[in-house]
Amino acid sequence: MYLKKNIVFVLVGALIVVLSSCWSGKKAADKKVGLLKGLVLVNVLDKDFFDDCHIKGSINIPFMEVKDADKKIDKDAEIVAYCSNYMCTASSSARTQLMDMGYKKVYVYEGGTAEWLQKGYPVTGPSKKGYLKMEMPKPAGEEKKYMLSAEELKKKMEENKIL
Repeated sequence: MYLKKNIVFVLVGALIVVLSSCWSGKKAADKKVGLLKGLVLVNVLDKDFFDDCHIKGSINIPFMEVKDADKKIDKDAEIVAYCSNYMCTASSSARTQLMDMGYKKVYVYEGGTAEWLQKGYPVTGPSKKGYLKMEMPKPAGEEKKYMLSAEELKKKMEENKIL
């Protein structure tokens, strides 16, 4: 009798372990369901700047929170990071961080919100911040294949039906 009780306890314990691992696996799968896929435009400015003006269809992940991007964006997504203008380096730094996190397709739009607005492309927000009106020439330097111009970004957005 004593042996039967021990076997039952061992079997029940094993069943609990198996079921709990199934439940935890389901939770991990559930987390992936809500992740953004396809082309994802990420504004890395603080929320105050994002709320004032951002490229239509983009999301806000402030630079200090980029480390948590995997809670919002699928690893297979194509990401375009941008910030305010050519003087801002947050988008390039965010790209590096995202690549280090395992994202494979990460681009940078260095012209940022200011250039996008100045070209007359669609934005969301009242657009009151001073930097938006400042003309910022594109700095001289080597073009890298992960850098997008406003026209290239606009074309990607149209192809992905974001615009």
